[in-house]
Amino acid sequence: VQNAVQRDGKDPSIMDLDPNKSLKSQMKSEKEEEEEEEEEDTGPPLKEDPEFVKYFKMLKMGLPMGAVQNAVQRDGKDPSVMDLDPQKSLLSQTKAKKAKKKKKACPKKDKKPKVRRKKIYWNAIDNSNVKRDSLWGQIKGMVDMEKLVYDTSEFESLFTESLDPSQKKKKENTNKSSSATKQKKSVQVIEGKRGMNGGIILARLKMDFKEMAQIVDDISFGKFDATQLKALKEFIPTDDEKAGLEAYVSNAKKQGGAAEASAMADLCPCEKYMVAVMSVPDAAAKFDCMLFQDLFNSRIDEINESIDTLMKACDDVRESIRLRKLMAMILTLVNQINTGGSGNLAAGFTLDALLKLNEAKAFDKKTSVLAYLIRLIKKNDSDLLQLKEDVTSVEKAENIVLDALQSDLKQLVNELEKVKETAKASGDKLRGDDGKLLNMKGKITLNELREQKTHVRQVSGVPFYNQMQHDVEYIPIEIFSFMAEEKVTEALKKVGATQRNFVSVLDYFGEDEKMTTSDFFGTLKRFIAAFFTAKDEVERLEVIQIREEKLAAEQEAKEAKKLASKMAKEKLSKVKSKGSNDSDLNYDSESKCDISYNNKLVAQTALKKKTK
Repeated sequence: VQNAVQRDGKDPSIMDLDPNKSLKSQMKSEKEEEEEEEEEDTGPPLKEDPEFVKYFKMLKMGLPMGAVQNAVQRDGKDPSVMDLDPQKSLLSQTKAKKAKKKKKACPKKDKKPKVRRKKIYWNAIDNSNVKRDSLWGQIKGMVDMEKLVYDTSEFESLFTESLDPSQKKKKENTNKSSSATKQKKSVQVIEGKRGMNGGIILARLKMDFKEMAQIVDDISFGKFDATQLKALKEFIPTDDEKAGLEAYVSNAKKQGGAAEASAMADLCPCEKYMVAVMSVPDAAAKFDCMLFQDLFNSRIDEINESIDTLMKACDDVRESIRLRKLMAMILTLVNQINTGGSGNLAAGFTLDALLKLNEAKAFDKKTSVLAYLIRLIKKNDSDLLQLKEDVTSVEKAENIVLDALQSDLKQLVNELEKVKETAKASGDKLRGDDGKLLNMKGKITLNELREQKTHVRQVSGVPFYNQMQHDVEYIPIEIFSFMAEEKVTEALKKVGATQRNFVSVLDYFGEDEKMTTSDFFGTLKRFIAAFFTAKDEVERLEVIQIREEKLAAEQEAKEAKKLASKMAKEKLSKVKSKGSNDSDLNYDSESKCDISYNNKLVAQTALKKKTK
């Protein structure tokens, strides 16, 4: 009910007043006190008080409340002052607090202890709607709570709660004393939701925060994957968070000893991580280095794979003899359709014309030019129907844009330059005047040690090592940047060669040199798909036609046989009607011979048609 009162914009404490007295009589004294306090409030507003004005400026700058309260406490003032009303003076608000304490100290009349019951919200059926023969009518009075065996104290503790403040305090004190493992409330120097999200991510890593900070400072590869690195980078402290945490840590150090340890322990996990990362110089740049190193191989391999696919597709369409013959047959057929084979004949055509072959229909409005082309090929050069074997790479090349590959490589080069700068700055801090590494915190692997004592040369992506001693020793991230630069340089050479190859292919087909790879190979892919769809349709129609011709031949043979049999019967009936003399008998035998001869002719004719 109090929640409903509060939802409607009213004071929920009204529900704790005496229901038998008017609201006006019970609220009068409090209202008068407030009016008196307001009349006596002649001091400056808290936000303009010279002692506290700087702290309210900190809030305006965006610092979290926790950080500001820490600053107040550091200056030897009461941090709870920041929770007061900034529009009223400090004096009036402290007086009001004292007045309330006095009021609470006055003895009150004994009241019956109030309890709050656990509510189960259900839709009850009214008694007037309960019929005698219904379930509820039959079970009415069947169970009596007083006759049931149960622990009443357990029931009360489970389903009722005292509203007496003193009882609540006792219960809280009991819970505090009995629960030794209860979690302490963390100091919220940073925003609560951000701290909670960071805590969830950090809990999965299960690593000491100082160790994490050391890994970032050393730019160690392989400790975290890309997803974890991105998440950890998100929780590098902002300038405001850094200022608040520095103030809190500084205040804790002033306290010293156990008080300092306790203050640091009160920080939430995300705040502890931020404190550790604050000690790492250029933490964001170092996270970027680790992310780049983790993703580099997959990114450069994907680019190289796309370049190889494009190069193969260019070579396939240029070297395919079947494609060349098919284009010649299409050119001849379309010239024949357009001009009858004479006059102004076209010397070639652009690739977009290939897609129109399936759309153009003959005068029967059924046969497409592409379908007719398939029939022509089947009769003259059926080997062209194996075209798909020559251009398997065209389908993959459609989704690769050469300009996008060049853009990806350019971005990779820019990111690598930043990695090289960060790596060199970190390496210079660890090298002495003689160029040798000093106080290396991280371990160098055997391969890294071999590489830094070696001159590395890349030939077609294969590393070659020539043993030589360098004057300067490098940290692992610097060695990686050298290797990455070799791979990027090799990829830039390959993409340049692919660009030149594609331009020559466009020139070979007579296309505009501005045409993109996706447009060129996409057009070819769609034509090839339409070509083989038309081939399947033509073959399907041929099968149907053969079946229909076979059925027609069988039907014709049956009808011819019936006709011959009918003619034979008519001749036989005429012979019988003339009598059975010798001449007639001779005629009868001749008629039978004629019938058998006719049947033979009919059978031979049907067999020839069936075979055809």
